[in-house]
Amino acid sequence: MTQRTMMRRTRLAALIGGLLLAAGVSAATWQEGNTYSAGTVVDYNGKTYSALVTHTAYVGTNWNPASSPTLWKEVGTSSATPTPATTTTPTATPTATPVVTANPTTAPTTAPTSTPVAGVATWSSSAVYTGGQRVSYNGAVYEASWWTQGDVPGAAQWGPWKLVSGTAVTPAPTAVPTPTATPTASPVATATAMPTATPVVTTTPTATPTTTPSTTPTAGLLPKHVVVGYWHNFDNGSGVIRLKDVPAEYNIINVSFAEGDPTAAHGTAAFVLDKLFNEAEFIADIKAKQAAGVKVQISLGGANGVIILDTPAARDTFVKTMGDIIAKYGFDGIDLDMENNLSITANDDFRNPVTPQIVNIIAGTKALKARFGDKFMVTMAPEVNYVQGGLGYYGGTWGGYLPIIYGLRNELTMLHVQHYNTGSVGATDGKQYSQGTLDFQVAMTDMLLTGFNLGGDVNKPFPALRPDQVGFGLPATTSAAGGGYLGIADTQKALDCLMKLQNCGSYKPAKAQPDLRGIMTWSINWDSKQNYDFAKKHSAYFSAYPK
Repeated sequence: MTQRTMMRRTRLAALIGGLLLAAGVSAATWQEGNTYSAGTVVDYNGKTYSALVTHTAYVGTNWNPASSPTLWKEVGTSSATPTPATTTTPTATPTATPVVTANPTTAPTTAPTSTPVAGVATWSSSAVYTGGQRVSYNGAVYEASWWTQGDVPGAAQWGPWKLVSGTAVTPAPTAVPTPTATPTASPVATATAMPTATPVVTTTPTATPTTTPSTTPTAGLLPKHVVVGYWHNFDNGSGVIRLKDVPAEYNIINVSFAEGDPTAAHGTAAFVLDKLFNEAEFIADIKAKQAAGVKVQISLGGANGVIILDTPAARDTFVKTMGDIIAKYGFDGIDLDMENNLSITANDDFRNPVTPQIVNIIAGTKALKARFGDKFMVTMAPEVNYVQGGLGYYGGTWGGYLPIIYGLRNELTMLHVQHYNTGSVGATDGKQYSQGTLDFQVAMTDMLLTGFNLGGDVNKPFPALRPDQVGFGLPATTSAAGGGYLGIADTQKALDCLMKLQNCGSYKPAKAQPDLRGIMTWSINWDSKQNYDFAKKHSAYFSAYPK
């Protein structure tokens, strides 16, 4: 959500690589942990690659040139001796390497033998279970709360298994491997690379996917229409404000950001209040806002926030540490704004993903919802390529959020995609629309309200969301993001088009959606620079809308 300048794939990177190869110059060897600027040429495993965008190859993410086509483009064969395929440790030793003191000898080599319960299948470490299935384990009966495999019943307080009958027996502790610390990197402007050739869909999907879910998880918790804003816990040129000074027109405040702790075990969430603020006052401000009917959430991620959930142990650590943050400050929910370390593979059916990072964020969020109850909210703010980008091409980061959206569709309060920092994107009518226009807001939002086919394949329909789960996000000012700003008047024309089928541009939806939930902005801090024009005028728009 921070300011970033979007960069497209250009021929310049390939030209640089070609000139280097022609001259017989050997490029530097790619190293995990380094930061690479767009156009940088490296050698990796006998081949030469050119960086498509500026990025940091965080340790543990395995974003090497051969496996990251959205970050690197192959430009030739290296004249240097091939390097090993994978480097797991950066050249420079991190300042602090965390050590986990678990003793591997305490972990049982096999699951304890249990006495079966009549009529209930015995738990198996290799079996896959889905929500509602029951198993017996050590004489007790457990019920799965969500998809799970290999999670021992009773092993984690907020894990996937719920005790139904009998007495829970806590399994012997399992050793946690020593994690690899991620070197702390200075913030680097990042951008999303577009595939070399984005397929253009030339026909309207032949089948409209079924809308799911059928019930509203947070009915009565929010106004019919809302204005959402991000309050950031740092000064990026917009200045800082106290929560108590955020105007009442903001219905949801997303506190930014909780991030992964690079000095702790994978999955460890951390939130550090800036020294500009007093913690007691901050907590008091949260309670005052909540007393006034405002929802205050914690946002996970941001452009520089990376949390690694590569194992069930990391997932459980996330549930524990993020849960502790939520409990300490009394947050109303969690906002998933992860902009790093989300990439799908050819095996990731959005209905049944296999990538650990995706599987574990779904399971971890469900566990948090289970811990804090029905009133706990779940919102998301992915970038366009992670969502609507899946129409033209499904793979890598393109469509990478779709399994998360689908997996949490029953828990989802609101999805407000970032309609900025993105350039042009294809819509279901086969046309390309540019950010910062009326048509872009309408076409991208309509895709979520009607569903769309992944990669243009009618056999892979992504189902529509309910209108009360959908909104869209815009920068509060021209300075708040690297493109995508749209003035108040045109933004409200987009809302008119979506909600009333009035004031449309060239793109007109087939159906009005009067229950569209609302609008989001990055950020409240930037909005303060214009006397909160975004919040006040859009709140007034929704207040005047027929109930």
